[in-house]
Formats: sequence, structure tokens, C-alpha cells
Amino acid sequence: MQKRFLSNAFLVLALNFTIKGTYLLVVEREVQNLLPRGDYGLYFSLFNLSLMFQLLADFGLQHFNNRQLSQHRQLLSKYFPYFLGLKLMLFWIFLAMLLLGGMTLGYDRSTLGLLAMVGLNLGLNSLLLFLRTNLSGLGFYRLDSWISVVDKVLMLVLVGGLLLLTPELLSLHKFVFAQTLSWGLACVIVITFLWPKLTYRLPKFKKTLALSFLRRAWPYALAILLMTAYTRLDAVMIERLLPDGVLQADHYAAAYRLLDAANMGGFLLAGLLLPMFSRLIGQGQSVVPLLRTATPLILTGAATISVSLAITAGPITQHLYEFADLRTGQILAWLIPSFVAVCGNYIFGSLCVAADLLRPMNRIFALGVVLNFAGNLWVLPRYGAIGCAAVTSLTQTFITTGLIILAHKRLSLSQMGSSWLVTIASILVLVVLGLVLPQVGNLSWWAIGGFVLLSGLLLMAWHLKRSTVSIDDINKS
Repeated sequence: MQKRFLSNAFLVLALNFTIKGTYLLVVEREVQNLLPRGDYGLYFSLFNLSLMFQLLADFGLQHFNNRQLSQHRQLLSKYFPYFLGLKLMLFWIFLAMLLLGGMTLGYDRSTLGLLAMVGLNLGLNSLLLFLRTNLSGLGFYRLDSWISVVDKVLMLVLVGGLLLLTPELLSLHKFVFAQTLSWGLACVIVITFLWPKLTYRLPKFKKTLALSFLRRAWPYALAILLMTAYTRLDAVMIERLLPDGVLQADHYAAAYRLLDAANMGGFLLAGLLLPMFSRLIGQGQSVVPLLRTATPLILTGAATISVSLAITAGPITQHLYEFADLRTGQILAWLIPSFVAVCGNYIFGSLCVAADLLRPMNRIFALGVVLNFAGNLWVLPRYGAIGCAAVTSLTQTFITTGLIILAHKRLSLSQMGSSWLVTIASILVLVVLGLVLPQVGNLSWWAIGGFVLLSGLLLMAWHLKRSTVSIDDINKS
């Protein structure tokens, strides 16, 4: 399992940093630069608001299906049509409640129309993620890795082509419509792969079965709701509570894009880890060897990226965005440390989901929501979006620490002790380098970032070698 994780991890990272990185940092960045000031900030707020309602479009079925199929692969053909029928019903509930929420927040008719388009896109994205869980649940990890970039390839073609040929025709509505086409076509492609494995292909609905699915999936749904609340509430609060909220949301979105670009690797590796952890636990095998491989590799890599971006935040944002100012770089510098915590959340959150520890997980998430909401209420009037970024990093660190303690307490991970010591020491080395290097001479920001990146790669290589030795020792014993 460790070899499968590593091979697929390198594939998924290479694909996503190439394709999604190009999309986020070239195409979507240029979209934000070309749109009138505040337009992208409005879109970013509407997108995050839609994410907070997306629970209603999925209700935890994605994670529930992934875990179930990983342990009982023969269930695909039996339950797929009923899952699909339930997903379609949930989508209409989601869209209706999203528009009701938009009206409650006071959006005008034009903004509500845009919100409906964003909601449709989130529904298609939810369907795509559900369809992909059938691939990963069946063990087609490599195929799922390729599918994970299809929507962004289509966006590169559609939006990238528009920017190259007729950039003057770009509008926010056309950008959102391009997303609709991309996610819709990606869903069709995944269904084409699943088609031969399905006995019944059309959506079906059976009340008793739907209620059974929802009853078993609701803990996953609650976890998703709470996670979305403490990760996406900040953008909505910035746009709604500050006098210049749309403009500040623009700057926050600019910094958040770099976090998203870094974050896509951790998110996709979590998508690999969940079915693998579920498979190991379902077969009564130890998760420690896989954990000792994944944890140092992911966390050290995350720390390398975080330190590099934090110490070069100002020059990077000035280079990427025409409207960037000192505030944009400060937001990124406070926001990007949360990336390490988010990656830890992906690892140990996936492990806790696989081990069916959802109830204590949700308690931790609920505390995170309270911390994030209260923290933002206090800092926004005083420090604006910069304070919001600091609260995000604090919240994510609190959540991940709680998940790590929970996993160690419930799953007896005592063999992780030495791995934690070396991982923490490596992260501290990177942090010290990040604090010291900007004070040395007249080093340019790219030289500092390159040096830290090289240090991180060397540390990850050492971690990987050490983890492989540990795995071999465990397997021999």
C-alpha cells in the first residue's frame, strides 16, 4: 500500500501542480486582473457562500461512498443508481436554500442570478467528486489522478483561449459559464469510464433506501458542514461586514489563490489516503507504515512551501496582481502558515474518517467554527482582512492539533513518536531559515525562496529514505 501511495502521490502532484497550477496562477489570476475592481471579490464571496450550503447537495454521500466501496467494492452496481437519484434530489434542495440565503443577506436580483450560476457549478462539482469516489473506491487511483485535472484542462482551453484571442470580451458571467461547461463535461467523461461496470445506469429513487443512506451519511455531512464553516466563513464575513468589503475580499481572494494553489496537492493526497486507510482498517492491518510514509513527506513539503511564500509574500503578490499593495502581501504572509495545518488535517482527518471517529471529530470542528467566527468578529473591525488571515491560521492549527491528539488516543499510534520528533525538528529548521535569510545581505526574494525550497526538498528526501527503511523493518518483523 505504501508503494501505491507514493507512486500515485507523485503522479497526482505532478499533474495538479502542472495543470491546476497553470490555471490558478496564470489564467484565473489574469481573469481577476482584467475584471473591474471588486467583481472577483464578489464572485469569491458568492463562491464561499455556496460552499457553506454545499452540504445540502452532498450530505456526506461522497465520503460515505468512498469508505464503503473501499471495503466492499461489489456494492457499486447495486447502489450507484440510488446514490445518483438521491444526489439529484439533494441538488434542487441545495439550490433553493442557497438562493433563500442570498435573499436573506440582501443580494439584489442580478447578484442572485450570478449566485444561481455559481450554485449550479458547485452542484456539478459535487457530482464530479461523487463520481470520482467510485473510481478511487474501486482502487483505480491512477485513473482518478488523471480525472482530477480534466475540469482545469477544459478551463485552460475555454478561458485561456478567450484571454488570448479576445480578452476584451471577458466578463464575470462568461467566466462562471465556462466553469459550468468544464465541470459538466468532466462528469460525462467519468460516467463514460464507469458505464461498463454498471448494471443499472439511470438514476433511481427509493424512499427507504434514501433514508438509510442519509441516516448513515449524516455524520459525514455534519463534518463537511463544520469544515466548510471554519474554512469559508471568513470571505463572506469580510464582504458583508466591512465598509469596503468587496475590495478587501478582492485582496483576500488574491492571497487565498496562492493558498489554494499550494493546497491542491494536500487535498488530492488526502483523496488517495482515505480509501487506503479504509482498506487497511477494513482488513485489520496497521495504518502506521502508511502514516509514517505520508506524514513526514506531506508536512515537510507543506512547511517548505509555506516558508517560501511567507518570506516572499510582498514581491510575489506585486508580481502577480496589478492591483496588489502592501496589504495583499501581508494577508498572504499571515494566511499561508495555515497550509501546514491544513495538510495535517487532510492526513489525520482522513484517518479519523476511515476509523469511523466522526463524532469526536465533529466536536473538534464545532470548536473550530466558534473560534473562527468569534475571532473574525473581533479582528475584522480592527485589522480588516489581514487579521482575518491570522485567525484562519490559528483556527486551522487548533483543528489539526485536536485531530492528531484524537488519532493517537484512539488508534494507538505510539510507533509514530520518532517520526514526529524528526518532522517537527525539520519544520523548525525551515522556519528558522525563513526568519534568518531575509536579514542576510541583499538577497533577492527568489534566491531566498529557492534556497528554502532546496532545503525542503533535501529534508523530504531524507524523510522518504527514513520512512522506507522503517516500512521495510516493520514488514520484516
